[in-house]
Amino acid sequence: MSKTFYKKLNNSDITDLIKTIKKIKLETKSHDNNLTKLSGWNKKYKLLPSKKSHVYLAKQKKEIIGYYHVPTYDFFINKKKYKIGSIQDVAVLKKHRKKNIFKRLSNFAIFNSFKYLDLMYTFPNKKSIHTFLKYGKFNFLETLPFYIFPINSINLLKSKFNFFGLSLLALLVDFYFNLFSSKLSKNEKIIIINKLDKSVINLFNEFSKKHKIYLKRDSKFLNWRYDRFVNSPYKIIALKNENQLTALAIIKIDKIFGCNGIIIMDFAYKQLSDFKKILLNMKTLKIPSLNNVSFILLSALTIEIKKFGKLGFLKMPSFLVPRNLNLLFKSKSKYIDNFLKYKKSWLVTLSDWDVF
Repeated sequence: MSKTFYKKLNNSDITDLIKTIKKIKLETKSHDNNLTKLSGWNKKYKLLPSKKSHVYLAKQKKEIIGYYHVPTYDFFINKKKYKIGSIQDVAVLKKHRKKNIFKRLSNFAIFNSFKYLDLMYTFPNKKSIHTFLKYGKFNFLETLPFYIFPINSINLLKSKFNFFGLSLLALLVDFYFNLFSSKLSKNEKIIIINKLDKSVINLFNEFSKKHKIYLKRDSKFLNWRYDRFVNSPYKIIALKNENQLTALAIIKIDKIFGCNGIIIMDFAYKQLSDFKKILLNMKTLKIPSLNNVSFILLSALTIEIKKFGKLGFLKMPSFLVPRNLNLLFKSKSKYIDNFLKYKKSWLVTLSDWDVF
């Protein structure tokens, strides 16, 4: 049996790494093609705002059998800026699993990453969370809640049930949720914003600063995360009151539960009532992709997350969530850890996660 060794990525490893990523993509039947081409690699790990991504490999002879990616970002805790690593895209080839390779690779990557970082966070799947908690000594903060607002209930119900009277039930469900509608005033309008401007960034900054713990969402990060909103699946929907921006949402149309839905990737608002108006009136926009959606889906941690039920959103039980987002964190100082333990201080949206 060949000896396994662990190392940090250098430029000569990238071609072989992409080959391994392709193999693992086929094994896991992943639909994420971002890293299977050099252009995707460059975009995700070389062009990110910090210009710094720590990548670690498990190798046997010349073959890369596992990888561990830690891109870095600016992160604020109690108004002070820190460097955070977001653990993403970790995997081991199928034939090498259950041999403690992932555990050893993880320990190697975490130990080396803390030479450059103040803290790390991740959203591991159910197969790897044990390794992070037991061997990586990560702290569990929270499972992010998922909220759903049905728009066309018949499509949602058909994806899970099939019984007599289903259509009638769907009509009653839609009637109930229509009661939560929120009309715009004569000075308000819903618009599409095609590129980031000062008003968008200012609203993100203002909203972020309502929290004590958050990822820096500036123009560099948002343009990188969302492909500059040009020919990308992401759109910025905003609410304006006269000339003032009062709420915005970055959205994506995706297929979940067997039907198309609006995924709220990120958001910012002045008042929760402004956010409600944007969520429940965005279908008035003449965007073809919005014509055939069955629900709005939102997942986040924010100071007002528990009030989302009053907007008409239903909190989904965890067994119905396609992929539960368990937020884990680890820092290199008890001082930082003491701040991070307070769930109500965090702002986390799907911008923090790397999959949607």
